[in-house]
Amino acid sequence: MPPYDARGEENGRKRHRAVLIGVEHYTGTRNDLPAVATNLRLMLEALTAERTGVLGPDDLVVIPADGDLAGGGPPGGGSTGGHTPGGSIDGSDMDSSGTAGGDTSGGPQGADMGSGPKGGTPKGPAPAPAVDPLRVRAALAAARRDVTGLLVVYFAGHGIVRPDGSDLNLMFTDSRVTRDRHHPFVDTLSWRDDVMPELRNSRADWVVVILDCCFAGNALRAFSPAAGQNFALLTAAEPGVEIPPGDPRTGTEFTAALHRLLTTGEEEPVTFTRTVAGIRRAMAPLKAVDGHPWIPDELRHGDDVVLAHPVDAEPPPPPSPTLEEGAPSAVTTRWPRSSAQALPRRLLAALAHRLTRTTAVALAGVVALAAAGAWYLLGAPSGGDCASPLELRVLTDPDLKSTVQKAADAYPKRDGDGCRTVGVNVYDAKATDAVTALRSSSLWQEPPATCPASGDCPRPQRDVGAQPDIWIPAAGSAWQRATAGGAGGGNASSVTGSGKPGADAGRSVVDLDRLGSVAYTPMVLGVPDTMALAQSLQTDDPLGTIVTALEAGQPVEILRPDPEDTEGALLATDALYASSGSGRASTVEQGMAQALRPMPSTARELMCVLADGAHNDLEDRAAVLVPEQTLAQFNLSAGEPGRPGCASEALAHRVAHYPSDVPMLDLPFVRVTWAGADRDADARTAAVEDFYEWLATDPDAQKCFTDDGFRGVGEKGGPAAPADDSVLRSEDNTTAVREQIPVTGPDADASASLSDTLSRYRGALGPGRVLYLLDNSTSMADKRVWDGTGGAKELVARSMTSLGAGDSYGVRMAAVAEGRPATDLVPFGPNTRAGAQKAVAGAGTAAFDARIAAGLDAALGTLRGEATGAEQPRLLVLVTDGEDFEAVAEKEQKRLVAEAGKTPLVRIVTVSLQDGACTPGRFGERLADASGGRCLDPADDIAAELAAEVARTGTGDAE
Repeated sequence: MPPYDARGEENGRKRHRAVLIGVEHYTGTRNDLPAVATNLRLMLEALTAERTGVLGPDDLVVIPADGDLAGGGPPGGGSTGGHTPGGSIDGSDMDSSGTAGGDTSGGPQGADMGSGPKGGTPKGPAPAPAVDPLRVRAALAAARRDVTGLLVVYFAGHGIVRPDGSDLNLMFTDSRVTRDRHHPFVDTLSWRDDVMPELRNSRADWVVVILDCCFAGNALRAFSPAAGQNFALLTAAEPGVEIPPGDPRTGTEFTAALHRLLTTGEEEPVTFTRTVAGIRRAMAPLKAVDGHPWIPDELRHGDDVVLAHPVDAEPPPPPSPTLEEGAPSAVTTRWPRSSAQALPRRLLAALAHRLTRTTAVALAGVVALAAAGAWYLLGAPSGGDCASPLELRVLTDPDLKSTVQKAADAYPKRDGDGCRTVGVNVYDAKATDAVTALRSSSLWQEPPATCPASGDCPRPQRDVGAQPDIWIPAAGSAWQRATAGGAGGGNASSVTGSGKPGADAGRSVVDLDRLGSVAYTPMVLGVPDTMALAQSLQTDDPLGTIVTALEAGQPVEILRPDPEDTEGALLATDALYASSGSGRASTVEQGMAQALRPMPSTARELMCVLADGAHNDLEDRAAVLVPEQTLAQFNLSAGEPGRPGCASEALAHRVAHYPSDVPMLDLPFVRVTWAGADRDADARTAAVEDFYEWLATDPDAQKCFTDDGFRGVGEKGGPAAPADDSVLRSEDNTTAVREQIPVTGPDADASASLSDTLSRYRGALGPGRVLYLLDNSTSMADKRVWDGTGGAKELVARSMTSLGAGDSYGVRMAAVAEGRPATDLVPFGPNTRAGAQKAVAGAGTAAFDARIAAGLDAALGTLRGEATGAEQPRLLVLVTDGEDFEAVAEKEQKRLVAEAGKTPLVRIVTVSLQDGACTPGRFGERLADASGGRCLDPADDIAAELAAEVARTGTGDAE
């Protein structure tokens, strides 16, 4: 089919938008990026050029507002058409009273959403304005709701990733990195957790995202469009690549090349696929940071989309002022741009660098008055305008977001004129963040003035979002944790799962009223149907019994999503720890990390990762703890409605087993009432209750849930049997799921147990104990694997970026005289990373053999010694050329392998700088198998893999 064209006749009246985000100024240790202001100007020109552009000036939202750009970009692009970049976007992020940002229900105003430079009129060049992630998130949410045609999102600024290359975070003015392993990035937006989920739920016909930042290519790992969604992602470089900051006069190399491609006037439309080919040709002669080849990367889900028209294309004919397709009221009428409108904008753009800001603003006002005059002459839209609807904010669990969003979109609350009277805004947050925020709800309005050096500073607006009116967690256990210690919450960090003193610094200012459930789904252990397991174990047995039977005689990996993110994963983890043979969380977690890292955030993402078939047949031996509805969706055959877009034939069909000790997810509807929020209180209460009644009882609402595999609400309030058209009754799930299931899990308050589980989970992941055993024999220098890039010293020093101040670590030299112990280059204990790296860089070799056996014995003793936490992760890194492995006799090897498998578990990662040590049956591989570690040799990307292994134990960060 032909590429999608926003200027095509069938799309001309749809709502299109481009959200252009540029972060020029940074307050922390990161350098400013003055080229960003030019980037925004270039992208604005490329998208709105009169002949070639696919969008009109009124379709642009620029953050920061173009009038504030330090580079003096052209006014008129970012604040036209009623959009207010970075603030209230078309009023869509405002409640019914017109209060923006964190204020809900007329309650006290929340924290400052971000602003530009403060003070009087600047003298000299204006300072670059601040850009706040909350402003960007609001703009994306508004675009997700409003756009029905083409949506383009562009970002230029700093990007940062975790040590293993996962979780690309876009950085803003006040972004910073902390030593908190679980929340290392503050005031950023995660591509995986924030941006992609928002855009995945867009109503737009096409979504195109362009990322011009370091590590932009790492976003490709979390590219997960919805089934059937048209979505394209273009990144400035491949995964793991940093890029230069660009020239302030011409912009970054990538965006400048993109601008040329979209504006030079090809003979045929410039589609996304042509853009990719052209940008790669343009960047081929250039080098990224560290001399890396500069290769833009992309992923596309859908056919193709036009990004620029031929230079000889006729401008679109002005349509009559008709309502946009699907628009709820006449207030959204769009007016076409004309030559008369475009001329003043071009003149303003040309004069921007010569005019003061005051003059530019005055000219922009003239343009606005001219537009108003044209509106008056043409005639105002016919029909009465709709008043702003009452806005309800719904906070939900990441596992539920897509289904709750679908139900909210179907909510038919309109008046007799067809105007929507209630708008429902759905957003999700990590389950643990939501519980902590609601227990300390006053922090929404009064965030702490300062944060400790650790960065563990609770900020609900950052971690969760706007103050909710409704909370739909996955299970009642989340509500129990949020209300433990008193109605509406309390102040007990031991219950919230924060696990850190002071994490709950606020007080409760909410009432959390549980009205009832809106749907149900049990947690199941999804077992590949190729695995032998007695049918009698499908129900009524605890998880430990099912897992023990499953592990008997066959290789199997038990996986579940990150318990920080979803309540279902937390409940499953609680049962896993209780049933673990060793009773140690570290055994469970390190086993999972060995099979799959990083652990996906949601059940759907876990299944998508398995479905891509890139994990050494893990998809065939993984039993997954996920909600039944997720399992049922992924069991559907290709082409069946409801089958996730990422599902593939690589993923085995799975049978659901229902553990008796994992509670059912009962999707409670919780009304959130804020103290002092009296404005529109009666109307808001009535709207919340009406929405609940509709979700729980209306057939259309219930169908939104049952179509996604949930069980509806029965006549007595419990789970209903699946209807004939339910996904659970499809042919693919006939033998996979049970129609009649027991109500699983205890009725008692699970708060204390889940709090303990979270504490154990976090303890199992760090801070850790890492000891490097470094072969410094002369053969290392003789074989040229000691110094230089890729040498032993460089590998060790580089991997230390994954270590933080809370970790204990050291470096021992294994080459010593016979009978002497290995010597400490860096004494084991707390160290400064810079000091340790300097010591490693200055180390020399010794004229002795490496005493591998003695070094391993002593290192294991050190890591297991002292009074350390039972769950604390431990890692031994042995770096060698492999030559002195031959001196370890077979009997001694067997003894050391047996020692490696003892508890407390110490993972052993052997880095062999010469081939051979990691072949099956050799010493390095046997140590790895016994300890749950790794054996890395030149066939691997040793630098990246070693850093990732250390990151599993350490608490540092990498950029």
